[in-house]
Amino acid sequence: MKNISKVFLIFIPTISLLAQSPAPRHDRDMDGPRKEKMEMMMMWRLTEDLELTEKQAETFFPKYRIHQEEMEKLRLEGTKSLHEIRELLNEKKSISDKDLDKAMKTFRELELKKTEARVNFVRSLKGTLTSEQRAKLMLAPHKMRQEARRNIMEHKKFRSRRDRMNRWH
Repeated sequence: MKNISKVFLIFIPTISLLAQSPAPRHDRDMDGPRKEKMEMMMMWRLTEDLELTEKQAETFFPKYRIHQEEMEKLRLEGTKSLHEIRELLNEKKSISDKDLDKAMKTFRELELKKTEARVNFVRSLKGTLTSEQRAKLMLAPHKMRQEARRNIMEHKKFRSRRDRMNRWH
């Protein structure tokens, strides 16, 4: 408990930044305070889920940030590589087999790079995290996606219930 509270003390100065209103979204990419808030939530969840000690957190999070930057570069590369295909589809133009094959090859290569980067990152933490913590780290994105889906479904149920209750007003 003491270690967790110390980790949170590290992040307190950034909390004031998160209190600002979110930046308007012009495209699908997050930026500014919204991105920072998401990163802080991720760090908090990882600290809690992995049960990191203060010493582990000091070593883990700098490596984690570097890994996240690498993953973001790969994500942006993938978005850029599929831009041409997306434009053709939006303009209702035909897509040649050559263009589609090129896009699929690029997609495959980027997914392999992402997977390899993730595996290498977890391997690089061998002296920092226990085997159990590294296993939890490997499963963390899947777990968070499941929770997000569950939260969306709960929200939809609540909204649907609320709409039915207000239909006679």
